[in-house]
Parts: sequence; structure tokens; C-alpha cells
Amino acid sequence: MILGLISNFETLKNFKIQSFNDDGTVEKLIRKFSANILILFSSIFLIALLVGKRIQCWCPTEYSGQKCDYATTHCYITEFYVPMSNSSNLPNRDYLRSHKIIYYQWIPFIFFFQAVIFYIPSLVWRWLYSKSGFDIDYCVKRLENDSSDQNESKDIIFVTNEIEKKFLDKSIQKSKIFNSGFYLSICYLFTKYLYILSIFFQFTVLNKWFIDDHYNTYNDLYGLFNLENRFPHMTLCKFEVFILNYFQIHWMQCVLPLNIYLRKTVIIIYVWLIVLVGLIVKDIISFGLDFLNRKKFFLSLIKEENRAGKSLNDVVKYLNFDTFFLLKLLASNTNQFYASAIATNLYNNKIKTF
Repeated sequence: MILGLISNFETLKNFKIQSFNDDGTVEKLIRKFSANILILFSSIFLIALLVGKRIQCWCPTEYSGQKCDYATTHCYITEFYVPMSNSSNLPNRDYLRSHKIIYYQWIPFIFFFQAVIFYIPSLVWRWLYSKSGFDIDYCVKRLENDSSDQNESKDIIFVTNEIEKKFLDKSIQKSKIFNSGFYLSICYLFTKYLYILSIFFQFTVLNKWFIDDHYNTYNDLYGLFNLENRFPHMTLCKFEVFILNYFQIHWMQCVLPLNIYLRKTVIIIYVWLIVLVGLIVKDIISFGLDFLNRKKFFLSLIKEENRAGKSLNDVVKYLNFDTFFLLKLLASNTNQFYASAIATNLYNNKIKTF
């Protein structure tokens, strides 16, 4: 049994999460950096809930230490908190009975759920492009491991042949949908829209989930600029006990320390989501402009001494949307040299058929 545990430990120690290089820079920023940041926030708040002081209450003097601990735990479990204003007058009893802060126990789990949402579009993209039979991630890794600086290295030739076989060679029987020449481009654009939807869903989570049954009547902008009231730290807690068959109600003043840090965290996430929206919209516009200027992009990859004049236009017409897209994606995930070498090989191979 002990040997089995040791063996399992060694397996876990050597386990590595597989990294993929099959999308653009902005997508990596979302599925890697953004998701990891949210997982970090989730871990911090989870540790604070498990080992930190998740709630602190001021107990009456007649409460012993054990009774005070029980009352504080009861207040945390029942989720019945009432924000206190800076006014010296307490709110009326009807207001006290109608207010609950439900999200407080679920902070780390909501952040983890947001991290998962950020990763879903990349899984969809990976599943969609696998239908074409062209393994982008495998080709990128082969180029990364290529130690040669020659255009005719075996890895560069392999990737060139894969592009020709899957998307350009009409003599090979292929799927009319998955190898149509524009399938990957459409799927990639669709994935970008999924990323945009995931970002706006994150706004919805922040505005609708991190809220209680009182402040959900306010609009989203009010919640953004009035975080002190939206995430209260000074609260009252309703505590009910039975003493000698009599039902008694007590109110204790409590502090929710996590809400102080949650305000800052929500602001950071809000700002980062706005930045991501700007980046992905810019990337979509750049994506469209590159396709409108395919010839210019292709010329930028082929060295001038390798060009054959009039035949260049014929080659550009021969190369379909997915070919240009793959060249751009390979350049983004490796470097300009490999994209230029593959483009040059595609160009020379086509020139030979004229």
C-alpha cells in the first residue's frame, strides 16, 4: 500500500498540464493569463474562508467564548446580514428581516466558475479545427523543435506538405466542408465571438451574482460606482435562541472582512474585462483587414529574390483563405522565419506547375 502511494505521488509529481499553441495572442491572454488570475483570486478567497477570519462578530458580555463562537458560526451559515449605514439610527425591523447576502460563502467558487468560462471557447476551437484533419498544435511544436535554419528542413517541409494535402491539392479526396478552404477561418472568427460572449457573461456574473436581494434592484452602473454599499463590511446578524422554552431574538454587530478585498478585486476584474473587449475587437478588425490584403501579407512573407513576377497573382488566387490564415497563425505561434519559409515553399511548389 505504501509503495502504491509512493508510486502515485511520483506520477502526480511528474504530471504536467499540456500546453497548446493553436490560437492567437489575444486568445492566449484570455484562456491562460485571465483564467489563471481568476483561479488565483479563487484560491486566495478560499484560503481566507477556510483558515482566515471569514466573519467577526461583537458578542454581548453575557456570552461565553463558546457561545460567542457558536453565534458567530450561526450568523455565517444562515447568511442573514444587514448592512449598517454610518447613521446612528438602526434600520427598522421589517428591513432587517428582508435582507440577505447570499454570495459571501460562494466567492471563491464564483471566481473559479469564471475561470472555467474563459477556457471554454478554446476547447470549442480545438474541437472544430480537429475536424479538418490539420493538427495546428502538432505542427507548431514541430517547428519549435526544429533546430535548422534552412527553408528545406524536414519539419518545414512536413508542415508545407500538410497544408497542401489538406487544403490545396484537389487530386486528394477531402471533405467539402472541413477542407473547403474557408472552414478554419470561419471557425476561428466564430471562436472570437465566443470569447466576446464569455467576456460579457463575466460582466453578468459580476453584476448579478455578486449581489444580494436588496441591491439587485439597482442598475449595473450604480453597483459599479457604489461598491461600499454593494459589498458592505459592517453588518447586523439575527441570532435566535431558545432559553427555558422561550424563543428569544438577538442582534449582533458583525464585520465581513472579505468584502473589503472583494471590492478591490471586482474593480480589477471590471477594468481587465474592458481591456480584453478592446483587444479582441481590435484583433477581429485586424483579422478582417489581413484577409482583404492577402496579397500584401503574402508578399511580406516571400523574399524579393524568390518572386517570379506575374505568376505571383496566380499563386495568390491559388491559395485559399485557410492557407493565409494558417500562415498568419504559424507566424504568431512561432516566428516570421518559419511562416516565410512555408510561404516560400508553397509559392515555389505552385510555380513549378505553371
